[in-house]
Amino acid sequence: MDDLPPRPYSRCRAMSASTASPVGNLPFGQRTWCLGTHASQPREPSIGIVVPVFNEAGILQSALERLCQAAGTLPVVVADGGSTDGSARIARRFFRTEICPRANRGEQLNRGAQCLATDVLLFLHADSRLPERFVAHVQQALQDASVVGGCFQLRFDQSHPMLRFYCWFTRFPGRFFHFGDQGFFVRQKVFEQMGGFRSLPFMEDVDFLRRLCRYGRFAVLPVPVVTSARRFLRRGVIRQQLGNILLVTLFEVGVPAERLARLYPHIR
Repeated sequence: MDDLPPRPYSRCRAMSASTASPVGNLPFGQRTWCLGTHASQPREPSIGIVVPVFNEAGILQSALERLCQAAGTLPVVVADGGSTDGSARIARRFFRTEICPRANRGEQLNRGAQCLATDVLLFLHADSRLPERFVAHVQQALQDASVVGGCFQLRFDQSHPMLRFYCWFTRFPGRFFHFGDQGFFVRQKVFEQMGGFRSLPFMEDVDFLRRLCRYGRFAVLPVPVVTSARRFLRRGVIRQQLGNILLVTLFEVGVPAERLARLYPHIR
């Protein structure tokens, strides 16, 4: 599966192969139709997944095995930030893998997005697991033309009262409750209009959400991704969460991401 071109995905089905018209990777906004024996129906928007990684060899094998099962025929691109632990080698066993010149999550996400010609882009952290029927949930949210993107709610892979309390808030809108580990998705056309992610050393997800909301509604889906609690457990749940709130607040009032990055420990 090494370095194969991304495959278009469509949930549009006809009555039989002989009666179906081909469905290609058309630009966003163009509707294609499968012609069957009865009334035609517009196809659902196609979804492609981008996974940024950097020195994640310890979890990557199992994480990509799960993603392979969940994604099915959806195109997936792994964007590696120059890992030194063999992460790229592991990723190539499963999906197309792009090597970026440096570890910068925004640049990695942009690189992966460039490889996809789908209507919708879904950005997933390596240690986050997608819920069942995530495709249907994303497509249902995007039936509302005012919705330009969204994310899932959050659940951690460890049980802790404070973690459960924090996760409860992720059902509500607001930049203090939604981060990149919740699986942001966006219409490809809007992503291009935004200019993608900015090349920030930190807070690229908070910056992205702030800019995305200028283009339309941001939907919070009623199902959660499950993500790793490793950072919270190592630093302390309360300390980590208070630190997150402080850093987002400082970023919102104009403190540069470069300065904030020096205050944030990169724990894996």
